[in-house]
Amino acid sequence: MARLPDVDPKASTEIADAFKRTEASRGFVSNLMRTMAHSPDALRAHAAYGHHLRFETDLTELQRELAICATVRGVRYAWLHHGGLLRQLGMTDDQMAALHDGKVPAGLSAADAALCAFIFAYASCRGVPDAVLAELRKRFSDRQVIDLALLSSYYLGGGAVITAFEPELETPAQLQLELDWQKKRLHG
Repeated sequence: MARLPDVDPKASTEIADAFKRTEASRGFVSNLMRTMAHSPDALRAHAAYGHHLRFETDLTELQRELAICATVRGVRYAWLHHGGLLRQLGMTDDQMAALHDGKVPAGLSAADAALCAFIFAYASCRGVPDAVLAELRKRFSDRQVIDLALLSSYYLGGGAVITAFEPELETPAQLQLELDWQKKRLHG
């Protein structure tokens, strides 16, 4: 059960604007974003930063979703949102299970395997071994390495908000809206 009350998007023009911008960048306003709307200015900034990290980097859609899912694999709400997106990009059940268990899935490219190993280390907040970073840097530019780190950091923060405030998971129909929006974004 959610630990904060719902925010009425009509409560103020500031909140309405935050909802409008968030919906434009994601296709709908998730319950997590609704929770964040208690601070509309922060929601606008958070959503804009997330939009940049998800859609305006030199990473592929698959790489972004791999990084997100490797980061949030222990947060059910986030996993259900992004796991569906990752599966839609072609991940198999076995690959999804391995990723969820903190293992680099079989069958990934060398770059995507290095990405997963890096994110597992990075998101643990215990440091990244030199060999893991070196492998990542062989396959990604320094800019992409920082984009991966910032993307993971963004979702670590989102996972903390989810864990603290327990927004309700969207219905299957609402989750399908997100999947459909992603398909439309990818395929025009």
